[in-house]
Amino acid sequence: MSSIKWLILVGVVALAVILAFAVENISRTNEKNSNSLPLNNDENQNSTPYLKEYSLPTGTWPNGILVDKNGIVWIAGSKIDSLFRFDPKQEKIEPYVITEDATQSNMTEGSLMVWTMVQDDNGFIWFSQLGTKSIWKFDPNTDDFTAFHSISTAPFQMKADKNGNIWFTTLTSNTVGVIQKIQNKTESYKIAEFNIGNDTQPTGLFLENNDLWITEIATQKIVKYQVMYDDGTVTNIEKILEIPTDEKISLGSPTDLFVQNDTIWLTEHGTSFLTKYSLDSKNLTRFPTSQNVYHVTTLPFWIREVNGGKGIWFNEHEGNKIAFFDTVNKTLTEYEIPSRPADGYLVYPLNIAADPYDGNKLWFSEWNTDKFGMVDNTISLPFDIHSEVNKIVLNNDSSKQQTLNIEIFKNGLVKNNLVFLNASSSILSNAGLGNLNVKFSDNSIDITKIHTVHLLLQNNSVPSGNYTLGISASDGMVTKIIFLDLQIQ
Repeated sequence: MSSIKWLILVGVVALAVILAFAVENISRTNEKNSNSLPLNNDENQNSTPYLKEYSLPTGTWPNGILVDKNGIVWIAGSKIDSLFRFDPKQEKIEPYVITEDATQSNMTEGSLMVWTMVQDDNGFIWFSQLGTKSIWKFDPNTDDFTAFHSISTAPFQMKADKNGNIWFTTLTSNTVGVIQKIQNKTESYKIAEFNIGNDTQPTGLFLENNDLWITEIATQKIVKYQVMYDDGTVTNIEKILEIPTDEKISLGSPTDLFVQNDTIWLTEHGTSFLTKYSLDSKNLTRFPTSQNVYHVTTLPFWIREVNGGKGIWFNEHEGNKIAFFDTVNKTLTEYEIPSRPADGYLVYPLNIAADPYDGNKLWFSEWNTDKFGMVDNTISLPFDIHSEVNKIVLNNDSSKQQTLNIEIFKNGLVKNNLVFLNASSSILSNAGLGNLNVKFSDNSIDITKIHTVHLLLQNNSVPSGNYTLGISASDGMVTKIIFLDLQIQ
């Protein structure tokens, strides 16, 4: 894999990828504790007005997370071989310990990361556990686990289609698979996989009618497949489109995607961008996150579209933030995760799950802090940001400068009057500014006193092209970013 940034994720995955055992339809007994675990709600210690965190047992290393159709949150441990049930209304956690049957006690020790979880039409929860049996089905009504054998290796991402089938990518095996319930047979399933080519490394997937969209990390492409059926059974998938088609356009480790109205929204995990690709015009627009404190890529990863596609949630692996992009107003709100691990700075929010009944709430796991949390974007921000223009044109004459006004508004009561201003861009993959000089008349302002800031822009040999400039305001807990089109002539 040529992308250095992708190696960070591969390193995380490598901790979990152990040879999977080939076991088919083996039942596991559940040893759910009769009493709920004591819940450590970190609200008074590390929460913000927008984000609440909860602690799991030490050494859990949570990753996979799901909000089911009843609003119950399920979290999977990586080093504690358990599934946790969390009721947000009662704020109680119950562990469901997955114990190997005595006749099948050959489980490999190590990190058993669950990267993906999904609920089917019958209410069963499906997940894959890298390092052990490939695919698991859990029945919340009976507390029973059942293992199924994936043809190649454990799934990396799973999605359910309108017909009740569960599709998955395998990342390391270059395949796309589907779990289908066999008609007229109770609790009987058929698993099929389709090879999509060597060195493709499929990650994210999106289902659109009878079509299947896949992101391929190794090829740096998005591929569209048509699903082939025979009497209601999936028999094959047929490639019908590859993106990008223009060699002048390249993607930076496309990892997950959402497709709507001939527009593809995708995360480029090798960058700090949420990206928009128009199928009609073939134009690519990159929206940068705020810059990471260490000026490295923030690594956007999973996408969860909500509110009919009007909003997109995504997690920033190296940004310590959960982000919400308003696709209508083209603004980005980033919520800071307040926790920090004992041995470093990054909390690695590796996975996210949207509430199926409330798209304004997103749940996330913190891999190396033994915590999970929830973000609520209905909480009003204490400030807002606005620009008088939405497009800037600069030429290559470095002696010329351009100034515009940025308005910062107080929005209701504020606990901290100070707001800090910053800029990011799509010029560099880490959202840096490169040779673009950006200077604010005030980098931090008291919003009870100052409302207008002058922004000075100067081009010092930025390559000609179309870019996106992000102007952000932050109080340390939440960051609001507006975007301006930037054209360098």
